[in-house]
Amino acid sequence: MRKKITKLSDTELALLARDGNADAFEEIYDRHAPGVARALASFAGTDADVLDDLVQDVFFKVIDGFASYVPERPFPNWLYTVALNTGRNHVRSRAREIPVDPSELDSMCPPGNVSADCPDDIIGTRLLRLVASLSEELREVVFLRIGADLPYGEIGDILGIPDGTARSRMHNAVASLRERLGVASPESKKE
Repeated sequence: MRKKITKLSDTELALLARDGNADAFEEIYDRHAPGVARALASFAGTDADVLDDLVQDVFFKVIDGFASYVPERPFPNWLYTVALNTGRNHVRSRAREIPVDPSELDSMCPPGNVSADCPDDIIGTRLLRLVASLSEELREVVFLRIGADLPYGEIGDILGIPDGTARSRMHNAVASLRERLGVASPESKKE
């Protein structure tokens, strides 16, 4: 049965899983958990345990919410909407507990020093924290574009915005991250 399941589309799997087929749900999880984890990384920060909890939370919500899935719509869009809402809720609950301290970020690797003298793991940690400190509308686009690797059209569908707005928000997020990291934009290097 498992070999047949792997050949089904996401929509077919979702319909089977909605009817209680555990193999179908397992295939959905195997296909999409890595992408969901990459996407949620910007919401979880550097804590692997929090990331694992968020991914599990998304898939519990998927199980509970299969009845709301509309098969005429792409399953990944529905799934990443669930993941996005989970990430939003996590950030809202954590925002009151642990504010991002800019001096802590600078002590990890000073602005303008993001190459040879700053180890990759420190850059990655700092970048995740900086993404988490972006406004919600920018963070969401980063979550969906980089984390979930979705095209701008699908991002627009999920967020209810035109794809041009999604592109603009991504551009603004990248510009903000470059500024906060002390990295010059490619346009300024040409001058």
